[in-house]
Amino acid sequence: MSTQEQTASVAVNPDDFDEDGIDVKHFNVARWIIGYLAFWIIMSIGFAMVSQVLLPQRIKDMGAANPTAVLGTMTSIGSIVALVANIVVGALSDLTKSRFGRRTPWLFWGAWFTLAFYLLMGNMGVIVGVVIVLWLSKLSFNMMNSPIYSTVSDRVPKRYRGTISSAIGFGNTLGLAIGAYVGAKFIESVHLGFTIAAICMFISAMLFIAIIPREPSNKDEVVVNKEGSAWKHIVYSFTPPLHAPDFWKAFCCRTLLLLAIQMLAGYWLYICQDYIGLPKVTAAKVVSTIAIFQMIASIVAMFVGPLSDKIHKRKPMVVLSAALAVVGFIFPIVMRSITGIYFASVFVALGQGIFMAIDQALNVDVLPSKENAGKDLGFINAATTAGQSAGMALTSIIVSATGTYIYIFPIAIVMSVLSVFFVLSIKSVK
Repeated sequence: MSTQEQTASVAVNPDDFDEDGIDVKHFNVARWIIGYLAFWIIMSIGFAMVSQVLLPQRIKDMGAANPTAVLGTMTSIGSIVALVANIVVGALSDLTKSRFGRRTPWLFWGAWFTLAFYLLMGNMGVIVGVVIVLWLSKLSFNMMNSPIYSTVSDRVPKRYRGTISSAIGFGNTLGLAIGAYVGAKFIESVHLGFTIAAICMFISAMLFIAIIPREPSNKDEVVVNKEGSAWKHIVYSFTPPLHAPDFWKAFCCRTLLLLAIQMLAGYWLYICQDYIGLPKVTAAKVVSTIAIFQMIASIVAMFVGPLSDKIHKRKPMVVLSAALAVVGFIFPIVMRSITGIYFASVFVALGQGIFMAIDQALNVDVLPSKENAGKDLGFINAATTAGQSAGMALTSIIVSATGTYIYIFPIAIVMSVLSVFFVLSIKSVK
């Protein structure tokens, strides 16, 4: 064997790579955990400030006759925008070639656009303007989120996906809790709250780019595009993965459970005001307390991912999360009081935290093709956006039709139970 061949054999050791060709030997799991935590905690703070407190209150302050219907309509159409954006961005990032890699440019520019749209949303003087800017922010927001999710498939070894998924879930749950708490403090200063939220969204992306190892340049790589052109690839991006039943079972599980959870999480402020009958300031204080419970729940959920990696099982964690959420949905029915809301928020937060800690690992495990990871993850991660936005839309429809929030709780229970049937039917994951 020549010296050159010996060097090559030493430089490329098959044992250093997992079955997906990802370098395991040089993977700094701590650095990646810190990067994901920085992004998800700070980004979720900004997102929750707006979605859970500032935007609902802004609509009321602008004099909407039926704020529940307005918020529901905004978010339902926004969910369609987000769903399309998630899929298209994921597919186009698969084709992107640059010296910064294929995901980083989308994340970078998505952060700038999101900063601009959030600032603009907080300063719009008419409801129509707020609605349009919200939809634009859904587009830019998914320019950030879609590449982040794809990095799990691209660059995280399979043995660490549960741990990384737990970091994502923990960061998301903790950030949402902090955001709801902080947002409630700006119930009387909505404009300032929007500004802080916008800065959080921007900083989160920049920190992620700065912390994780730089994405390798793919400028000279041959990117395979079976469709022949970017436009055709965009059309192709809306072609769902075929002959992948486990993929769709995971999709349905995720959509249903997040839909159920968001039916409450997106309306805590209104539930406190209109279902329990609390005044605005008191309702904001209750939302702040709920946020504290969510923070505690996020700490518990932090251990789920590493445990899943250790026992090599995902499904039991999903079943547990759904069961906890169901318990939470029962409390407002039997205890129509602040105490009932507090109990509900604790169990729902635990269910959401555990699910978010494990679902990214589950999603990547059921991907039918690594080559189309961005596109396919765009579909399954659209379940997050669709579940969050459609949950609020569904609540709006129910409340507008019935005049009460009482019916949203049993409907959420049914959806959670159905999500369990879907995850248990997955065959390729334990």
